[in-house]
Amino acid sequence: MPADVRAICPVCSLPTPAPFDPLSLFGGSSGASKFSPLPAPPPVPVPRPHSGSGTYVQLPEEAAQSAAESVSAAPGKTVAGFEILEELNRGGMGVIYKARQVAMNRIVALKAIIPAKLERPGVRERFMAEVKASALLNHPNIVMVYHTDLDGPFPYLAMEYVPGVDLLRLVRGGGPLPVTDAVYYIRQAADGLQHAHEQGIVHRDIKPSNLMVSPGPIGSDAIKGGRLPRVKILDMGLARVVTPDGQDSDTGLTQVGMFLGTPDYVSPEQAENSRNADGRSDLFSLGGALYFLLTGEVPFPGKTLVEKLRKALTEPPPSPLARRKDVPPLLDSVVRKMLACDPEDRYQHAADVVTALDRILRGEGGPVSSAPPVMAEPEAAGPLAQVKAHDGGIRGLAVTDDGALLVTAGEDSRVRLWQPAKLQEARTFLGDYGTVDGMVLSPNGKRFATCATRLTTSEMGVQLWDLTTGAEQRRLRGPAANVRCVAISQDSKAIAAGADDSMVWLWVADASGPRTFCMKGHSGPVTALWFVAPESLLSAGMDGTVRQWDLRSGKTKGTLPAGVGPISGLAFGGKRVAVAGEALAVRQPTGTFVKFTGHSGNVLCVAFSPDGRLLASGGADKTVRVWSTEDGEEVIVYTAHTAPVRSLAFAPDGRSFYSGGGDGTLIRWAAPVI
Repeated sequence: MPADVRAICPVCSLPTPAPFDPLSLFGGSSGASKFSPLPAPPPVPVPRPHSGSGTYVQLPEEAAQSAAESVSAAPGKTVAGFEILEELNRGGMGVIYKARQVAMNRIVALKAIIPAKLERPGVRERFMAEVKASALLNHPNIVMVYHTDLDGPFPYLAMEYVPGVDLLRLVRGGGPLPVTDAVYYIRQAADGLQHAHEQGIVHRDIKPSNLMVSPGPIGSDAIKGGRLPRVKILDMGLARVVTPDGQDSDTGLTQVGMFLGTPDYVSPEQAENSRNADGRSDLFSLGGALYFLLTGEVPFPGKTLVEKLRKALTEPPPSPLARRKDVPPLLDSVVRKMLACDPEDRYQHAADVVTALDRILRGEGGPVSSAPPVMAEPEAAGPLAQVKAHDGGIRGLAVTDDGALLVTAGEDSRVRLWQPAKLQEARTFLGDYGTVDGMVLSPNGKRFATCATRLTTSEMGVQLWDLTTGAEQRRLRGPAANVRCVAISQDSKAIAAGADDSMVWLWVADASGPRTFCMKGHSGPVTALWFVAPESLLSAGMDGTVRQWDLRSGKTKGTLPAGVGPISGLAFGGKRVAVAGEALAVRQPTGTFVKFTGHSGNVLCVAFSPDGRLLASGGADKTVRVWSTEDGEEVIVYTAHTAPVRSLAFAPDGRSFYSGGGDGTLIRWAAPVI
């Protein structure tokens, strides 16, 4: 398993994560970045068109060439001992016919191969490998290959004819399947795979379109007559055969690093090197097929191969239960186990999957429905309390450590104190606040600091206020540009500010008064700050980077691109850093940024729960979303705001949290329990 996606695709460039250190989130020594510049990626080839099923489709000129070269055989014509009955399908390699083998009077699927294709490197060997692999198999859930002739004027492969429909077309035509049907079909496929694996064969291309249901379950006379559908595994063309004496069919045929499989369903280890694929790789692909049958979606969607594989490597296995309500919890756990990134965390044998699915069919994991699917909708969870708090957007939101007061600051030049439970206003401060851009409480709960948009340089800076009286205590000068954000250290001895001049400003308490420092590193306005410790500060900016500063030296400890574009929000939660911008991303303890997808527009603010298990995010799409930080799952979506969500804060006990909207609405929510 590659530690870096670049091991799979050299075009993909990710910084090497540093070991986690609470005081040095990004590693490195003072004054130097941990990450050196990466070399320029090689030229990216022009991408091929891509179908929704994850299969690369032909370019128009290739399709025209295939049509010109295609093997033509009209119905009624007898070719190589086969009477052509009808054309079933055609593609880049040739045409598949329904035919009658005259000598044996049996119906077959006849794959007629374009002769010129067999002259291409590896093609003839691939077909022979398919024949040899199929010759080892004799199982009711695997399509049999009867005969082949690749040397005559009409090259062909004669296979068992399976009337019906593949699972891809079945779901595309009618939507996600009833739970019972999906489990019943995949259970049969797992049974067939167990037989193949026992013969030393790894399929390497399990996907819905390679699983045929016969007879087709829709409008079939056979079904009406009581015949149950049977699943057949198709296409052994990418199969790998390892004989008992250790001979490998891939030897000399598959080059190291060659990609084999279908991007939407391939396992991470097979994507890294197809020779690494074993039976557990087929089970990953089969789990992806099961997820597709239940949800109508691929498990790790993406626009490119690299994006799909990165998700499979870095994101937790998706939950079908999160997509539809009638999935039994036991089935949900089975799917997620099959889709585990590490093969050691999956079922080790296809027979284990059969056993697990049999338990579900017996109802051991809860009732199993054969009714149409009941897709999950976001829970309509309402606010615990809601109030119009300001005439403009709420840009500052904080709760005192004892939970007794909630403080808001708005674009209407007002700071208000609230009784948190019912959002009853306790006091309004009318000071020279300006149009507030940021507000923070001191940890000792005695004062708060604000920054605001100002018109003249003499007014720019940070203001300190007494939380009891609302009186201004001090103005901190220095920046010659508007200050966007402000933070106070845990010991209340330092105040930091980020400004439009790309500087991080720092005021440190001293017996004779605050000492002023400025630190340069960002190439654009600094928009977010967070004290990791009294001597360690995080900053983020419009340049899309997160930087950590050693406040003892005033130098950068490390810099990391967050991958979310210009950053609008930043939060630190024990071992994780969340950044908000064009997307939401969380730097996990492993050192990698993982994107949490759900918002339909820019993410504007983020906040961790006190225990770090939950992350709340507010977006331009007017939603508040809560995530599990451990697995990246979206726990709940709140939709009561009618304007972009500008600020968030959790209560100290973590049981509730607050959001402030661009229209001045303040809402208290119940924090979900996970």
